[in-house]
Amino acid sequence: MLFAIVLLALLAPAASGADDLSRFLGKWRGDSSCVARNTACHDETVIYRLANLPNKPGYVLVSADKIVNGNAINMGTLEFRHDQTQQMLVCEYSQGVWRFKRNRGRMEGKLTLQDGTEFRRVTLQREP
Repeated sequence: MLFAIVLLALLAPAASGADDLSRFLGKWRGDSSCVARNTACHDETVIYRLANLPNKPGYVLVSADKIVNGNAINMGTLEFRHDQTQQMLVCEYSQGVWRFKRNRGRMEGKLTLQDGTEFRRVTLQREP
């Protein structure tokens, strides 16, 4: 009996982390707005698709599309790490750091450049 209790206590955090990450998965639509001025940045309507990264627990793939004249144009795919402590997705890459936090059916994120400049903010709603 004691073994079963210890086993459940050890597995609970792992299950909780996986469950928290699953809440980010799916299709999200919203707005990506430029914060930095005097740049080539444009405000966009976007669709993000988040999926598990096979064989890499705690990571997701984020495929981002922008909508131009009613058509989805893929901007690329990035790998995000799930930060369980802060309950957010984080992607550090050559241009800067993306951070996304989820709150119920809404997700908000920002891109901060390597020099600390906040470049872009994204607000998304989960799609069915």
